Amino acid sequence: MISFTSQAQAFDVITVPDFSGSGRAVFEARTLVFLASWMEYAGEARHYPLHLACIGEPPPSVRLLAGQCGARITVHDPLQLRQGHHVGNKLRGLEISNETENYLLLDVDIAILSDISSASALAGSLATSPDDAPNVTIRDWRVIYSTLELPLPTPIKPLVHELGLPRFPRRMMGFESEDNQTRLMLPYYNGGVVFAPWAADLRTHWEKSILKIASLFDESKGTRRWIHQSDQAGLAIAIAMLRRDGWDWQRLPDKFNARWQHLYAGSPEMSSIAVMHCCWSFLNSIGNAEVGLGTLKTALRHFFQKKIPHRFQKVGVGELLRLRPDRAYHGIRGGRMRTAQVHEKILFACEKHLAGVLGD
Repeated sequence: MISFTSQAQAFDVITVPDFSGSGRAVFEARTLVFLASWMEYAGEARHYPLHLACIGEPPPSVRLLAGQCGARITVHDPLQLRQGHHVGNKLRGLEISNETENYLLLDVDIAILSDISSASALAGSLATSPDDAPNVTIRDWRVIYSTLELPLPTPIKPLVHELGLPRFPRRMMGFESEDNQTRLMLPYYNGGVVFAPWAADLRTHWEKSILKIASLFDESKGTRRWIHQSDQAGLAIAIAMLRRDGWDWQRLPDKFNARWQHLYAGSPEMSSIAVMHCCWSFLNSIGNAEVGLGTLKTALRHFFQKKIPHRFQKVGVGELLRLRPDRAYHGIRGGRMRTAQVHEKILFACEKHLAGVLGD
């Protein structure tokens, strides 16, 4: 048992890698990067309880590194909220035996860049950040909230608009509130980083919301992927229900869920970023290859030197269409520099902590 410096402020940190399917190698690589970055940069939080709630048996490399950093491993079956799909699997992470009163639930496509212990200031509250852009239409939200007899919540800004980034008009049609000038969406949160008190029982509300929402819409046409194949609409409704019942919700500071858009925008400052959320395509180039240190370094280079800069270029085109060439230049140039810094930090942690775990 780890002795916490401040038991009252410590929180459980949980991630849920999926080793049960065809993406086993990619999840192995992501988990190793997460653990290496945790060991190098988590600061005071290294003394907090860290949990790997694994879907399927983890590979030996993960067990070895988890043992080195004191992470607890539990093994679970896929949740199968939707037959043959991974949606809802992360809820397995909320079935572990908690050791504190609060938790930070993280996706596996995450790297720790600095001490995360200051998230303890959120204790007793639910905390999430808005998703990049809305993926559920206003029309569908009205059906959902009406069926569940919940009032429509106050709209919020999607991340791209908080950061002042362009978004092509056709992509946003039907998703924004009626007041298009405010560029708002009904609450739709990024599920990759969630802080919550255990007593709120978010897990129960989240699962029920995922299932209820999916039951409201015909899946046969495949036109509502973000309802049937994502847990984020369910997260929004679960939080709405908990807020109705008196639980506090806070906007999660960006330093705990920084994404590639933050690197482009230069906000928050690089030195303050604690959690870098690399998102769904992180290390996908590994495919089914055996995970070695060389393979991992190649995949990191591909992601940070090709994938993310390509996204910057697409945003830059949007800036040019809005007649803002200076913003395009500074966004792409500054974004590349900040991405290189993230790459360098992650690479350093991997070379330091994985050399004895993975072969060349």
